[in-house]
Amino acid sequence: SLEATNAVLYSENGDRITAEGLALEMETRIGSARDVTVQFARRDPIPKRKVADFSNTTFDPSGFTVATAGALGSIKGPAAKTPDVIRLPSGEILKLDFGDVGKNSVSTTSTEGDEPFQVRAKARATASMLFLEGHDRERFQDVVYSRCVAGDDSVLIEASEITLDHASGMGMGEHLKLKFYGVPIAYAPKLSFPITDERKSGLLFPTIGYSQNWGFNVEVPYYWNIAPQHDATFSGRFMANRGLLGSGEYRYMGEAAGGDFRGIVRGEFMPDDSKYGSSRYGWSYEHRQNLRKAGSSFSFGADIGEVSDKSYLEDLSDNLQVSSASHIPQQLDLSIDPMDIFLEDENFQINADATAYQTLDSSVSEADEPYSRLPGVKVTWDKKFHLTHDSTGDYLRDNVTRFSLRPEFDTELINFDHSSATKTTGIRWDNQVSLAAPMERTYGEIRPKITYAHTAYSVENQPAGQSSDPTRGIYLFEIGSKLFLEREVTWQGSNHTQTLVPSLSYHYVPYEDQDDLPVFDSGSVGFDNIADAFLDSGFWGSDRIQNFQGFTLGLSSETYSEDSGEDLLSWELAQQIYFVDREVTLDGSKTDSSDFSPLLADATFQVTKHVSTNGFANWNWEESEIARWRLGGRYGLDFRREFGASYRWEESESNLELDLTWPLAPRWQLGAAALIGQSDTDDSGSYSRVSLGYDACCWALQVALEDRPSENDDNGGVQFLATFSLKSLGRISSNQLAEGIKTTSPSWN
Repeated sequence: SLEATNAVLYSENGDRITAEGLALEMETRIGSARDVTVQFARRDPIPKRKVADFSNTTFDPSGFTVATAGALGSIKGPAAKTPDVIRLPSGEILKLDFGDVGKNSVSTTSTEGDEPFQVRAKARATASMLFLEGHDRERFQDVVYSRCVAGDDSVLIEASEITLDHASGMGMGEHLKLKFYGVPIAYAPKLSFPITDERKSGLLFPTIGYSQNWGFNVEVPYYWNIAPQHDATFSGRFMANRGLLGSGEYRYMGEAAGGDFRGIVRGEFMPDDSKYGSSRYGWSYEHRQNLRKAGSSFSFGADIGEVSDKSYLEDLSDNLQVSSASHIPQQLDLSIDPMDIFLEDENFQINADATAYQTLDSSVSEADEPYSRLPGVKVTWDKKFHLTHDSTGDYLRDNVTRFSLRPEFDTELINFDHSSATKTTGIRWDNQVSLAAPMERTYGEIRPKITYAHTAYSVENQPAGQSSDPTRGIYLFEIGSKLFLEREVTWQGSNHTQTLVPSLSYHYVPYEDQDDLPVFDSGSVGFDNIADAFLDSGFWGSDRIQNFQGFTLGLSSETYSEDSGEDLLSWELAQQIYFVDREVTLDGSKTDSSDFSPLLADATFQVTKHVSTNGFANWNWEESEIARWRLGGRYGLDFRREFGASYRWEESESNLELDLTWPLAPRWQLGAAALIGQSDTDDSGSYSRVSLGYDACCWALQVALEDRPSENDDNGGVQFLATFSLKSLGRISSNQLAEGIKTTSPSWN
């Protein structure tokens, strides 16, 4: 046994305990200490249904890590323990190793000066008494606990008694009071909590806020830690202007069949919205699963949701986190890639989906709502046949022309449905068969390609005089070429490589009357980005193919660091030249008789390590003016100091986007964001938000003002949001799970 005064105990769990008086039965680790000060070391979660094997464990003198060569598994007999280490006032160090039966030992050394081990503590506490109740259990009386640094007592937890069970990773406190600057703000007669970085079920701090739409509102959430890979959150939310809203969220993740899966279910219900006049609800479900079986990869996904009415998300905010605020998707998709059962240079993929939408935008009429795909199936295949002898050589280094053939086959079958009885509905079967014959060398390539596109329909509700089973068959011919040039350049003393790639493609697509074909999911190319200039069909979607005789010209360049590979400057120009009028339209509108498409330009420039810019322009040759353009830039030193701005302009509308986060002082942070939009028909598309945050050692406060537009005046205007966070204890905020003594909820994004 040991009796000592002013002793320091470094526990087998990594804690540093200083005691005015210590009495300890060393072999059993049963004893007591008075006037105790503790520094608690961080603990990792204890694996479920497994035991930690510390048979090769040693103390790490650089910190408090206790397992350096452990393993997880089922252990028979007593597990080895890391030793307690006691430093006495005389300087003696006692190392008490009672882990393995038959290997009990007490070793004594002497030390001068430094502490034998460094403890990087995550928390500190004082207690009038400490009772050591074996190697895995400690009980403290009259406890004052804090995660603030020494000398900062702004956030304290006081308890009459706290028991720590290291075997289970749990603690139990009695008569706990949470104090903020000496003012009690919470009380619990009894509370269990994790002493590791483990999640724990329990009530979270409430959400408190005010807005013109909701009035004063408060939300009280409850977190349920079901299992390591399953959890749920339930909450009740009271809004003074609307009533009570109940909500829940369930998350899961796991592994199966050589792959993984994860998902989340959200639901909300309001029995009586006093402002709306009836009950309201909303729900959403997301799931993603990947698996590998019999040499093939499978991917399945679900993204579905529904709300009770069109103004639900606008009135009650988007806590459902659906992917679109104007059209809520109901989508199931499956992708199969049997890549390993085919030879090299061969690709084969099957995609299937069923997709419908709930339209929330009140400005969209029923006839203009998107079609449902019930279902859609697409099969793609392509293979590269090498025609050159010794095709495995590296043509980028060999001065040899590489010849190959690349056949491709795409087929897509979709059943289109619509809620409007006046809309054309039915089946579209689109097939495209192509053959390319690339010729490649180190400095360039020529790629002739011929495609046959055949589309067949079986539809109902066609306009009078139009066939219910129209078809279309068109040959598309293209010959493309590229030249690869590069040189070495120097920028700010660093070596860079600059490339220059001119490209020229000739297209021949004959005209075919397609006015009898319905339009399910197609639209005109808007020349809003560089990729639009390289589409030879003139439309996105399969319902229309534009007649096209002419050239596509492109010129691109990239300058990148030879050391890091990071881009310094990249830019691209693209232009189409037409020899014939484009006669195919979506709705019988006027034929396009221009000789040139818009000239498109796109550029990105990393000016310095911290400054970058990007821009895009669309030049209209007929009007001799820029039809639309956008310019953006970003300045960022670190995550606390960033500023971004972008401006987009076209003839009918424009908008300016700004975002800023900047420290006003070491603990003060300013945040701001704004979208300022103008339109010939509507100038209500403006949004602004400004926030101010203060980050102390163990608590933080953020206040924000938000002004957003709304079709309903009652839902617009300024709203006030506040976030008060007691670090690692919980937070008063919107839509965030607390982290700390009751729960630590990881992000699964």
